[in-house]
Amino acid sequence: MENLNILLMNKITKYIIKCILILLITTGLISCGHKKNPTGGKKDTIQPEIVSVIPDEYSDITDSDIEVIFSKPIERNTILSEIYIYPPILKKKYSWDGNILTIKILEELEKNTNYYFNFSEKIKGEHGNFLNTSSSYIFASGKLNANRISGSFLFEEAEDKYKPIQMTILTADSIEIFSQEALGETYSIEDLNNVEHIIRAYIDKNINKKYDSESEPYFQNSIDPVNSTTMNIYLAYADTIKPQLKTTSVISNNSINVTFSEPISSFSQVSIRTADSLESKVFIKAQYLFKDELALLTSELDTLKYKINIFDILDAKNNLTSEGLLLFDGTVLQDTIPPVIISSNPRTGSSVNSFLPKISVVFSEIIMEDDVETELIEVETGNIENIIVLSKNSKHYIFSSQHRLNNYSSYKFTIQAKDTSGNMMTKPLEIIFLPIVRNINKD
Repeated sequence: MENLNILLMNKITKYIIKCILILLITTGLISCGHKKNPTGGKKDTIQPEIVSVIPDEYSDITDSDIEVIFSKPIERNTILSEIYIYPPILKKKYSWDGNILTIKILEELEKNTNYYFNFSEKIKGEHGNFLNTSSSYIFASGKLNANRISGSFLFEEAEDKYKPIQMTILTADSIEIFSQEALGETYSIEDLNNVEHIIRAYIDKNINKKYDSESEPYFQNSIDPVNSTTMNIYLAYADTIKPQLKTTSVISNNSINVTFSEPISSFSQVSIRTADSLESKVFIKAQYLFKDELALLTSELDTLKYKINIFDILDAKNNLTSEGLLLFDGTVLQDTIPPVIISSNPRTGSSVNSFLPKISVVFSEIIMEDDVETELIEVETGNIENIIVLSKNSKHYIFSSQHRLNNYSSYKFTIQAKDTSGNMMTKPLEIIFLPIVRNINKD
């Protein structure tokens, strides 16, 4: 009996030990499953930058290496694709000593030529951070070329003048030389070679580092910096929308105004006919185009429906509409409003720097030449000068004297006019002016 009890106790002891071992193993596995590896420290987010370049910029690099010192280690394979040199140097070798890149030139350079070394912001540091900014450095092979182009920025949209402008300078065959960013109303491009260049500029409004023709203003032109040193840059939006006829307003039984969808530079022909089977033609006596409005002086209309066709409508950006058509209702209402002078030049009491000044008068409606009376008289002597009409049968008249006027002598120009309906200006316009020409050879 005693032996049986001892045997039973041994079995119980072994069972307890086995359970304890299983528990210890299980606990150990769970503990191992929750172990954490070391984090490795704070992530590097500092961008590398170019600390210095040896030799100094603008130096003669004939028979010389170039050293570029970065602020931290660089991912070396990005150098191969993100350094751009113009003119191209095909035979060269890159070598590293820590953060220092040496560019060893292994070919003969073009004489008296500027070389442009461009470092892209896509160059990466060892921890994947991009270069803090793109940079360009100019060196010379022999004598440095110091040609300069400068000018003003002009904007189609006034609010664009506060935005940075991306500029690219290219060769005449469109090979990129270097890029720069400008801000403000003026620019300058320095140290250009003695060849023709193309200047491109745009505003990167959506900040995607490329020009989007549908939404961003653009400029491109060629210039030879040896022969010309100034060029204004006009940043305009691409326009591919063709001009259209918008509205027709019948002012009276012989006056029609046509409005276009945008300012128009020219058209080839206007035709007005009745919109019936007869298609009777309406005679157009005169016409005047100003921006997006065309004024027409016609033979008398009736209370019929008419159609107007305008051909070869061209806008300021050379978008062409071959034909535009509108229908309108005629009227027998006569014009009873007298013409008014909207503007004139020179102003009365002013001086003119010419012996043959041009006198400009703009009416509120089209006036025919036979309905205009003018006089130009020398105030001091009472002599009457002969007048020639340079622009007529329009809203805008331009007059001048047939003979040279006297220096420092006052003249009075008088104009009176009526429209084709017989409405007379309420009072004539008088302009008194004084020719003052200090350079007698002028004119």
